[in-house]
Amino acid sequence: MDLHNKKVLITGSSRGIGRALTIKLVGEGCEVWGIARREKLLKNLKSEVNSPKNYLYSAIDISQKDSWDQIVKSLRRKKYHPDIVIFNAAIFENDFINGLDFEKTRKMIEINYLSVIKGIQALFPLLKTNSQVIAISSSSALKGSGEEGIGYAASKAALSIAFESLYLKYRNKIHFKTVFFGPVKTGMSPFSRHTILSLSEEDAVRAVIKSIERGDVISYYPLIIFYAYKLAKLLPSSYYFKFLTFIDEKIHQRLIVESDD
Repeated sequence: MDLHNKKVLITGSSRGIGRALTIKLVGEGCEVWGIARREKLLKNLKSEVNSPKNYLYSAIDISQKDSWDQIVKSLRRKKYHPDIVIFNAAIFENDFINGLDFEKTRKMIEINYLSVIKGIQALFPLLKTNSQVIAISSSSALKGSGEEGIGYAASKAALSIAFESLYLKYRNKIHFKTVFFGPVKTGMSPFSRHTILSLSEEDAVRAVIKSIERGDVISYYPLIIFYAYKLAKLLPSSYYFKFLTFIDEKIHQRLIVESDD
């Protein structure tokens, strides 16, 4: 796909991968519409892109009930019909700290999953045939963790399965895709402290653009992490959970940081 003159809507546009994607895509000649909560960060970003007139934004909390209705009204006023939608916004809060924190779990499910489904429903009338809708998911979607908690992994797993179903239902009209990331240095995932396998911001941006340009429905970065988890699931359950315990004790305890993108 030639990105020049494409209209791209990105949630979580003000920070991390969303911010880097915005700068890159505007630089490629796209007209980007960014969505995030913090208007100051969105204004700052508009001054940083190489063509400010090609960056529009809505400062809004997508977890709020009427947020997507307001966004769609703004898009209609500007006659903005996205060619590409990237659902990048997500939060991580460890709901296993001090017992099980239901409110944190609910909040992550609301923002990371339900707001995406609500957004898709609201945007459907604006999407063109052959539009692309891309979800940013995580290695957390593939397994449980006693360190990470419930909500983040559950929300990303639900999102991933939802996008498989959406792909199958609408494959002749709209292209639903999922990009899975392991640790990301920008804080996109809970594992935001650096490891040898952590993706750089530039790597993550290249991965998303590659997903746009290619026909892959599902993409994994870095592949080695996802192969390891998928192979581990083939083991007897006792060995599988020993593997997950090792990951928790040797890796997750050092890497997990709460994040809000």
